[in-house]
Amino acid sequence: MTTTPDFGSEATDPPEGADPAGAAEMAQAAEEPRPLHAKPPSLKPALFVLACVAVVSIGGFALALVGNGGAASPTVSGLGIPVPGVNLSAIGAAQVLRRITSAGSPPSDVLDSLVVPNGARIISTTSQDAEVDQYDRSIYFEIDTTSKELLKFYQVELKRARWSPLGTYPLPGAGEELLARRAGSDGYEWEVGVVVTPVNPAISPSLAGGGQTSPTMGLSIRLFQIPDGS
Repeated sequence: MTTTPDFGSEATDPPEGADPAGAAEMAQAAEEPRPLHAKPPSLKPALFVLACVAVVSIGGFALALVGNGGAASPTVSGLGIPVPGVNLSAIGAAQVLRRITSAGSPPSDVLDSLVVPNGARIISTTSQDAEVDQYDRSIYFEIDTTSKELLKFYQVELKRARWSPLGTYPLPGAGEELLARRAGSDGYEWEVGVVVTPVNPAISPSLAGGGQTSPTMGLSIRLFQIPDGS
């Protein structure tokens, strides 16, 4: 009769030359349960970096608001094209005028034929559309320049864009309006009214303590769709 040795009831001696202490540690490690998933790396360092970036960004935005009085107006700026005879450069107005477009009016060829002085600040827009779907809208700006410079600027640019001048007219009180007309690709005649009015006239050196501030002019561009038969 053959007898099977009971390995579970007898302790075996470690192999010759083995470290008894090391063998004990290995046995203890084998008995401890292993975690199912490794512990993920901490997100605290990354979150700290993101928090710093957010603080810097918000701080920069706040400083920008403080530097602009807390309510900066959008400014038309870019690589302007010099206009002969004036100290102003022209920037295409199509993108700015999209603030007052509606259902394809005015057509793109009318928008592309207009410019805005570099540095003009967008103030507001208005709509006076007639009930018969007649387009009539305006956009308002302010710019640090003179009335003479602005009027000359538009006289040159409207002529260059093949607008037909209708004349320049004084306004009650102060300011002038320049009118011009051209045909649009939509089959209508379009009229533009460029109105220039003083907002902050230049202060004389005696009042400014030896310095003279630049005048600020109000500028409005009104686009008007001419009804059929007019």
